[in-house]
Amino acid sequence: MSKKRELLEKLSELAKNVLGDNFSHGFPHVARVRRISWEIVDNIDAEVDPFLLDASILLHDIGRVVGEPHAYYSALFARAYLLEHGIESSCVEKVVNAILYHSFSYARRHGIKPMTVEAMILSDADKLDALGIVGFLRVFHYGWERRRSLEQSINHFYEKIFKLPELMHFEYTRKKAKELVATTKWALDRLLDEIGSDWGSQKHHRLTQAP
Repeated sequence: MSKKRELLEKLSELAKNVLGDNFSHGFPHVARVRRISWEIVDNIDAEVDPFLLDASILLHDIGRVVGEPHAYYSALFARAYLLEHGIESSCVEKVVNAILYHSFSYARRHGIKPMTVEAMILSDADKLDALGIVGFLRVFHYGWERRRSLEQSINHFYEKIFKLPELMHFEYTRKKAKELVATTKWALDRLLDEIGSDWGSQKHHRLTQAP
């Protein structure tokens, strides 16, 4: 087994142990992002460094155990850990960039641009996991953890989730994001139907305003 392959296995175990089985941002999320990332690779015309991509994926949320900005803490850990394990600095800095860039809010605030195609793949895959039925469930799961009101969680769809297709980097991921947004809107529509009252009366106006 190569040194980098062995290190990826260690990173996978590390992420699993540190992040746990939390549905929203734990290892199940990391595993989904990894699967989605390689689906993207299969559908775009680009050469990809497997170690760079997988290391970025496995470490992109590791800093959540510290707090926010989690991308910053994840990148800080990734740099120290990978250098300590003998990974060349040029590769380490690309991993750091991918981790920082995957957070739209952090990247925008600090003017971070993607250095590699791997950074763009991670960014898109992470956002695709926020869509569809999985994404729909994640909004309410995370909202419950953060003690958000139902109204706050529902508004999150209009403020962020439905805008995610605009942030995609590839034709494949833009198309996939739009398809998943349609599924997410369908799920929210069903919820609003059952909630009724004011939510039901606002539903069609809100959905027509969403991108």
